[in-house]
Amino acid sequence: MKLIKVLHVISDTNIGGAGTVLITCLKNFRRDQFDIKVILPNGSLLRPRIEAEGYPVIETEGGADRSFDPKAIREYRRIFSSERPDIVHTHASLSARIAALLEGIKIRIYTRHSTFPPKKTLTRFPGRQICGLVNNTLSTGIVAVSHSAMENLVDTGVDPDKITVIINGTQPLREVSPDETAVLKASLGIAPDDFVAGMSARLDAVKGHRYFIEAAESVLQKYPKSKFLIIGTGAEEDALKRQVAQLSLEGAVIFTGFVTDVAPYIAAMDVIVNCSYGTEASSMALAEAMSLSKPAIASDYGGNPHMIKDEINGIITKQKNVKELAYALERMITNPALRTEMGRAARKRFETEFNGATMTKKLEQFYLKEYLKKIK
Repeated sequence: MKLIKVLHVISDTNIGGAGTVLITCLKNFRRDQFDIKVILPNGSLLRPRIEAEGYPVIETEGGADRSFDPKAIREYRRIFSSERPDIVHTHASLSARIAALLEGIKIRIYTRHSTFPPKKTLTRFPGRQICGLVNNTLSTGIVAVSHSAMENLVDTGVDPDKITVIINGTQPLREVSPDETAVLKASLGIAPDDFVAGMSARLDAVKGHRYFIEAAESVLQKYPKSKFLIIGTGAEEDALKRQVAQLSLEGAVIFTGFVTDVAPYIAAMDVIVNCSYGTEASSMALAEAMSLSKPAIASDYGGNPHMIKDEINGIITKQKNVKELAYALERMITNPALRTEMGRAARKRFETEFNGATMTKKLEQFYLKEYLKKIK
C-alpha cells in the first residue's frame, strides 16, 4: 500500500498540551506507512522541535493562536490544493477544517484536546443542532483525548459514531539517579527525610493551585517536615505567591518557575497532585509522573478519574475540596507502603495505557480505518 499522506494543522505559537501530544506522536509514527507534514503559524516555537524529529514544516501567516481566522482559510486551501493530502488532521483549527472541506479532502480529522462544560446555549435547541451540524459536516472523524471530552462533544450535538477516544500518552521521563535527586533537593531547601508533594501545571486558576496551598497549610500543622513544589509559570503566579506569603508558608511551598527538564523534580516527589476543576482532559503531568512510578492525588474533574483509579494508583478527591485533599496528603505521609504499592500500579498503567507508543498506534489504526473506508 502506498504511503498515506497526512497534514497536521496546529495554530499554537507556544508549546502547550496539544503541541506536546503532537510531538509525541511524531516520535512514534511509522514512517513506512505515513508521509507526514505539519502546518504551523509563522514563528511557532513548535517548529524547531518538529524539525528535530525529521518532519517538514509549512508555515502560514494567518491562524496564529486562533481557531477561526478567515484569512487563514485561503492559505490553508492553497496548501491543501498543492499538497493533496489523504488526511488533514487539525488540532483546534476551525479554519483548517473549513478549508479541507472546501478543497474536497475526503478524510478530515479533528482532535478535541480539552474538557470543559459546554455553554448551555450549545446543549439546547437550536444551539446544539447548529453546533452539531458544523462539527459533523466539517469532520469525518473526531479524536477525543478523554471520555469526558467525548461527553462534551456529544452534549453539543456531535454524532458519537464519529468519535474515537484516544487517551493522551507521553514519552517516559528519564530515570534520575539518587545522587541527582539529592542535589536538587538540597538546592531547594528540602531535607532528605521531608515528604514532598508537587504540582506540575501552568499557573492558571482552573488548575486549582490555591486549594493545593490551602491543603498544605492544614497538613503542615500536623506534619511540619513536608514540602510542596509548584512547577511552572502563568497568569496566577503573583496571586499564588501572595497567598503563600499571607499564610507564612514561604519555606514550605516552593515555586520552581518554568523548568525545561521536569524529570528530577518529579523524581524528588513522593506524590504528584492535580487539583484541576477545568480543561483537564488527560493530564500529561500525571502520565509523566506515572512513568517514574509516582502515585497521584487528583481531583474528580474531567479525565482524571480515568487515569487515576481511586485506591489503585492514587487517590481521587472532590474538586475544590481542601479537606479531602489534605486528608489524602496525610494518608500518603503516614503510609509509605501505600505510596510504594500505588507507585508500582502507576508504572504498570503507564506501560500499558498512557505511553506515547500506545497512543500513536491507536491513532495510526484510526487513520487506517478511515482511509480504507474512503478508498472502497
